[in-house]
Amino acid sequence: MVRNEMRGNRGHLTKEESRKFVDVHPASQNGLPRNIDKTMFGHGESHSLDDKTRGQVRSHMALSEQFLTGFGVERSEKVMSWMDKLKEDSEKFLYSRRDDLIEDEMKANMYRSAISYLVDKMFQDLRWFAHEYNKVAHGTPLQISSSILGEVTEVVRVNSKREAEETATFFRARLSNRRHSLVMRGGANKIDFYIVPVSQSMATSVVEMGYGPMATIMVKVTQSGLNWRLLDSDFNPASIEEFCMWLFGEFVEATRQELED
Repeated sequence: MVRNEMRGNRGHLTKEESRKFVDVHPASQNGLPRNIDKTMFGHGESHSLDDKTRGQVRSHMALSEQFLTGFGVERSEKVMSWMDKLKEDSEKFLYSRRDDLIEDEMKANMYRSAISYLVDKMFQDLRWFAHEYNKVAHGTPLQISSSILGEVTEVVRVNSKREAEETATFFRARLSNRRHSLVMRGGANKIDFYIVPVSQSMATSVVEMGYGPMATIMVKVTQSGLNWRLLDSDFNPASIEEFCMWLFGEFVEATRQELED
């Protein structure tokens, strides 16, 4: 009623009247004081307390510490010896696991680098062969294009609902003409080579596993360096360049035979 009369006279409360209204409002009288003394909880400034209160604060903090450490109960020598042995054994186990994991990771990185290096080197040779070959094959079904995809993670196994059950990471490069694609797929410790219909080459691993590799190179990394060998073949190339020459010839021949047929 008072506020209505005041608004009728002046239309609004002054700043001093508003402050007074808030201070005397019943709701503001029920709350905690703004300057709460937190020293009773052990978190305040003890230097501002008298001797009696400071002693109470220290007692409270000591009690809190005892509560956090199991009420300060002393353990028997047998229990302490058992716990020390358990921690020592666990620490050794964790360090041994850490060493194994680091070694496995270092080995995986070494092979990843080796596979990446070989795929890139072979792609450079094959791309140069394609460039030279296209000087006579330009505009024909034998004209070759090339692309390198680098590191790609793919689905290698699916269930009956076509949902992914297993994935793998490969280093990929590809040469293609109008009929076929020559695919290089490097992963783990080997590089597989496929010749597949160009219309299906984008299906990657799913199609390739249906055709099987035309050649496979096994890779081994030792302290002396990088070693590789061609599996299940009478051909024994003396160098990566010689192997790429054979690979490129097989790719061209596969397309020429199909065109003849």
